[in-house]
Amino acid sequence: MKSSIFSDKLDTLDKTVELIMGSDISALTRALKLGAKKIAYAIGSGGSLISAHFLAGCRSDLADHPTIVQTPMEFVLDDRDLTDCQVWLFSGRGENADAHAAAIAARTRGCSDIQIVTSNATASVFDQLPGRSYRKHILPAFEEKDGFLSTHSLIAVVAAVLQAVHNSLHRAEAAYSPLQEFANELRLRRDVSRIQEYTEAFGRIGADDTLIILADPRLKSAAIALETSLWETALCSVQLTDFRNFAHGRHVWLHKRADRTFVLALTGRQSLASWLEIERDVPESLRRHHVDYGNTGRLHQATAIIDALLIVEAIGSKGAVDPAKPGVGAFAKTIYEGTALKNTARDFTRPVRNKLKSVRRFGTSDVEWDPVSGFQSFSERLRAAVFHGLVLDYDGTVVPTHARLAPPDKQLIGEIERLLDAGLKLGFATGRGGSVGDSLRANIDDRFHSSVLVGYYNGGYLRPLDVNIEEDPPEAAPAIRTMTQWVSERNHLLKKAIKTENTLQISVTIDDSENTLQFIDELKSAPLVLSKEVRVVFSEHSVDIGLPGNSKLNVVSVLGASTSMEPSHILCVGDSGGPYGNDFELLGHPHGLSVRDVCHRQDMCWSVFDAVIDGPDALHAILRALTPVSDGIFKLDVQKLSPSDS
Repeated sequence: MKSSIFSDKLDTLDKTVELIMGSDISALTRALKLGAKKIAYAIGSGGSLISAHFLAGCRSDLADHPTIVQTPMEFVLDDRDLTDCQVWLFSGRGENADAHAAAIAARTRGCSDIQIVTSNATASVFDQLPGRSYRKHILPAFEEKDGFLSTHSLIAVVAAVLQAVHNSLHRAEAAYSPLQEFANELRLRRDVSRIQEYTEAFGRIGADDTLIILADPRLKSAAIALETSLWETALCSVQLTDFRNFAHGRHVWLHKRADRTFVLALTGRQSLASWLEIERDVPESLRRHHVDYGNTGRLHQATAIIDALLIVEAIGSKGAVDPAKPGVGAFAKTIYEGTALKNTARDFTRPVRNKLKSVRRFGTSDVEWDPVSGFQSFSERLRAAVFHGLVLDYDGTVVPTHARLAPPDKQLIGEIERLLDAGLKLGFATGRGGSVGDSLRANIDDRFHSSVLVGYYNGGYLRPLDVNIEEDPPEAAPAIRTMTQWVSERNHLLKKAIKTENTLQISVTIDDSENTLQFIDELKSAPLVLSKEVRVVFSEHSVDIGLPGNSKLNVVSVLGASTSMEPSHILCVGDSGGPYGNDFELLGHPHGLSVRDVCHRQDMCWSVFDAVIDGPDALHAILRALTPVSDGIFKLDVQKLSPSDS
């Protein structure tokens, strides 16, 4: 076989393995150990996607949690939160805009455990992230530049991950290193007889043929290596699937085009029977080749990747194409260097992602608007607005939901008192009853009590803070008495039995249990709910059944009327802003800010934080950002809402 640049690179792959054997990969080992109890995302494009799949295959031996493999575009456009996840970003040189986009998205989506694997110590991908938000793993390669296909940078990752996973599983220092065996497999495969064997087996595949790769799922990284390389070099058409998915219809290809098809079966012990079952019935004239990899362990998976590169070499030799230099179009450089995805990642800030997620959940065609421009408009209005008053939800906003009976943070109370001293009018709108007033009176200075308004029972009963509603209770509503009886008959479905003496509202503690779901289903069909004599709203921990007139906006209206101010000059903050949340109305105010859940509406109920911050911490940031501009008049300094990177 005539020598090529690609063949020359394959000849020296064992040198890269030797470099990895001499490298300190303790940081990689530690990252794998610490991430074993997390869901992981492995990101890569082109040849780096092979690395991502190899990590996923190896990680299945190390962790019960799944590894989700994605391209940068899939990752950027995904909207799942990554707060408790680990992200692995693979990039040979770390210089392309798509790798940059993935790095930006990882941070925006809340990941604090970002691992970047590259062969380039000065990669520009590092510049996309604050210094302490990621760990870099620089892997040496015998040849710094791969050529068109990933070779040395790929094998560097395969070798490093292979050894790091081995180290993670074997705590004590062991004499055995899988890299010694891996390097030996590489050398054996560069023997002239082995190269000739591959050339004879795969040199029959022509440019007009279709190669169908049927692969054991644990050999996915090798199958992806083959599919990616054949696509990128245009050596032949290629299809990739597993054995049983092929049997569900794709076999028609063989019926129609058997003479232009070559099937490669990559099996393990558990998938061999599936291949033999298929092979028995396909046309006898079908060209095929079968390679078995035993138990498909990590070393088998790594070896299969080498074999994939050898197959590419063999097919290239048939068509006199050097896979390292296949020839590209004049447009290639321009589309490779495209920055559209990176721009999208920058535009998809955390507030935009949260809003878009809510829009998609709502799922109707009348919410088809651009969240990027929507957030820009909302932010501009927020910057321009002046505020005379502030209305706060309590549970989940002033205090954490999990510690809702605890007193508010002293620093947060200090900010509230600073604003009251400067003349801000303050109201609280809570789903609870007198316990909130008790907590506020115990923590806010007495001199402010008479000027603070509290809307109890989701705004159904309004009193100044200096009034104890246990001593001045509201009158009991007949509809609430009726619903109390209805709910009490279903106490067996409840996490905690309800109080029997309810006046304006019934609060039912809920969780994610089947009983709770059944109760909520039955509640939807309760006679007074259907007749709209009572209304139902949700918070993170409860469902509140109240009167139709109960509304947190009552606090906004009364606060505005008491000071002759326009209600639009009141800032409203809550946490349950979703369509059925008990802050949905409150945050539907023109200047409604959420410290957790947002809704689908364009002009209201946004979260404004780029960082992962919610609940009382987010409220504290909002209070700090409220700056007096004159007596009793405030503006929100939006710049203060973005914490600086450490």
